[in-house]
Amino acid sequence: MSDNPHNIDTIYWNRLKNSDSKALGFLYDKYVDKLFTAAIHTTNNRELAKDSVQEVFIEIWNYRHTISNIQYSQSYLTKVLRSILLKKLKKENPSHQYQLQESFISPEQNIESIIISRDADKEKKKKLKDAIAKLTIRQKQVLELHFSEGLSYEQIAEKLRINYQSVNNLAFRSILRLRNLMFSFIFIVTF
Repeated sequence: MSDNPHNIDTIYWNRLKNSDSKALGFLYDKYVDKLFTAAIHTTNNRELAKDSVQEVFIEIWNYRHTISNIQYSQSYLTKVLRSILLKKLKKENPSHQYQLQESFISPEQNIESIIISRDADKEKKKKLKDAIAKLTIRQKQVLELHFSEGLSYEQIAEKLRINYQSVNNLAFRSILRLRNLMFSFIFIVTF
């Protein structure tokens, strides 16, 4: 048998489906640190991150008999983690809309690089907020309805009682203006 990690994981997933708790231990030992890193990347709350990671393994144990064939363990476990984190975050703050990143933290990334990345993200968000403040009220309204509420341009036109082409033009000009303002920020920061 080859030493391919996918083949080894497949063996342990099959054992887990047959209620082998040592298989769960193997998967836990192999992926717990990576999952914790991914959870910390999503939330600053270490306790929430730890609890969510623990819950991943509780869930896969509880639903072990119904788990289909898993080809990519890390990807599968990350999706379970994202689902758990999303539920917990929504429970903490039901009015907030959360978007969890699809990407997984690579093993090469460490906590320090995540913190640096998060700080850069905060700075970008601040600059985006400042850029949005420079838009007209109508431009902000169109972007809010489209991106936050998920309305189509047709629905926005109906809601604002303006024609579709005006909504389309407003959205286009707003996004172009934001790109220009954000590009100026990135250019200043990098040079």
